[in-house]
Amino acid sequence: MSSEIVIHRDDILKEGWLIKQSKFLKEWRRRWFVLTPQYFCSFKGQGDLRGPTEAIRLRECSTVKSADDDTAKENAFRVDTPERVFYLIADTSAEKEAWMGMIGRQMVRRTVMTEEEYD
Repeated sequence: MSSEIVIHRDDILKEGWLIKQSKFLKEWRRRWFVLTPQYFCSFKGQGDLRGPTEAIRLRECSTVKSADDDTAKENAFRVDTPERVFYLIADTSAEKEAWMGMIGRQMVRRTVMTEEEYD
């Protein structure tokens, strides 16, 4: 699925470097993250917005919250989906709060839009 995703610059709400925990080896890797109204994606480098290494559909996210205690690392947060919990680390506490706020707002926005469609 993620190889088919192409991010358009006009859709980007927030972007920047975060450290994420890899799925299988649980290693921490620095990745360029991009948030759009539909996706939260990671890329190996800044600039190339095709073929993300991870693509999280925001409508599938159930929670975004602090994870300092879960990871024993400062500025950590988690994004929960039905299939997986994504652990991420920001460079500063301000960046952590900014990412959590932006992701959370997109999650709420998607829920409100979905509920309005059924009214």
